[in-house]
Amino acid sequence: MLLISGVLLMGVVFGVIGCGDNEEPEVVKTSPKSTTSVETASPFQQQTFENIKSAHYVSSDPANNALLVSPPGQVTIYFNFNLGTNNYIKVNRDGKDVNSGTLTVAADRLSMSQPVDAAATGNYKVEYQASWPDGSYHFGSFGFSVQLP
Repeated sequence: MLLISGVLLMGVVFGVIGCGDNEEPEVVKTSPKSTTSVETASPFQQQTFENIKSAHYVSSDPANNALLVSPPGQVTIYFNFNLGTNNYIKVNRDGKDVNSGTLTVAADRLSMSQPVDAAATGNYKVEYQASWPDGSYHFGSFGFSVQLP
C-alpha cells in the first residue's frame, strides 16, 4: 500500500500521471489600455429654486424656475407697493456675480430692474432687497435657468 502511494505521489510531482491532455496553458492576449481619456461634459441639469417672496412681491421676469433658451438682458421684480431708495438685486451663476449695470426703479416705483450678463448655459440665483418709503425693507430670492442650444 505504501508503494502504491509513493508511485502515485511521484506521478503527480513529476507529471507522469495527468488528467487528460498535457497542453500548454492558454495565454490570453489583451490589448494595452489607452492612456488618454476623453472627458465629456455632464449634461445641463436645471436647478429648482425656492421662491422666497418679500412683502408686496407680485412677480418677476424671468419667473421663478423658468427655463430660458435665450439669455435675458435684465431681471425685473414687480411689487404692489411703492419702493423706497435702499434696493438691490444680485444675480449669480455658480457663485459668480453676473450683474452688468446699475439697478433702476421704475417711474411708478412698483418695479426694479437689474441688467445682467446671463449669456451662458446655467442656473442663475437672484437675491434681492426691496425697501419701502418708511425705511423698512424685506429680502427675497428666486432663480431661473438658461439652456442655450
